[in-house]
Amino acid sequence: MPILAVSSHVAVGHVGNAAAVPPLERLGHTTWRVDTVAFSNHPGHGHHAGTVRPDHEVRDLLHGIGRLTGWRDCHGVYSGYLGEAGSGWAIADAVDAAREVESGLVYVCDPIIGDHGRVFVRDGVEKAIRERLVPRATAITPNAFELQRLSGHRVESVEDAHAAAVTLLEWGPDIVVATGIPDGEDRLAIVMVTVEGMRVVRTPRRRRGFFGTGDLFAGLFLAHYLDGRDPYRAMRRCVAGLDVATAATEAAGTVDLALIPNLDAIVHADRPD
Repeated sequence: MPILAVSSHVAVGHVGNAAAVPPLERLGHTTWRVDTVAFSNHPGHGHHAGTVRPDHEVRDLLHGIGRLTGWRDCHGVYSGYLGEAGSGWAIADAVDAAREVESGLVYVCDPIIGDHGRVFVRDGVEKAIRERLVPRATAITPNAFELQRLSGHRVESVEDAHAAAVTLLEWGPDIVVATGIPDGEDRLAIVMVTVEGMRVVRTPRRRRGFFGTGDLFAGLFLAHYLDGRDPYRAMRRCVAGLDVATAATEAAGTVDLALIPNLDAIVHADRPD
């Protein structure tokens, strides 16, 4: 079952497509990969090399995929980090073209804008996400900061996240899965909201950072949601997989995810209802 994956790429570490694609492929999905940037590593290391792919190149690659495949059998799209705003328009057009062929296509949008109070995308990217991508998405996976930016609601608790997510459902998505929601001193919550209501999974708060957890979560969510179209089950399995990944990374003493050595455990993890 082919998946279109459009996000960033790093040579060292696992963020963007380098985090989302391995679990998709391990779970049996052929991945049509388009990288919006090519960096040596996550910029959070303090230095990096590489370039942003111009939006016209992203559009050309997407057109080329469409011409070759006709979008036949493409049942999923994942989008993450955008180097330029025009790439968001190109992704939106690709989703529309693919849905003309595969009406049941699932589009998971990780609306990457920033984190911890800081926007780290170029001018115009947030607008493209807001106006072009979120309305087309089956599911969006914002962190607490992104949920707040998109909805205009403060997000400091599970109740805040629910109110903000309800606002975003009105834009078009069927599912909002908000990650990293504050829930006391020792826990974080993952809050899923649909028209049927809210479901919450809680996980221990780790006292250190990791690069790529949001990208990994979005890729896992798409793969697990395609397997049965049960959003709550998909969320539980994502949280379980992230728990495996972060524990292994913490044990390794790195900020880059210990993804590949633990990939089987990550993709097959689950937690009780």
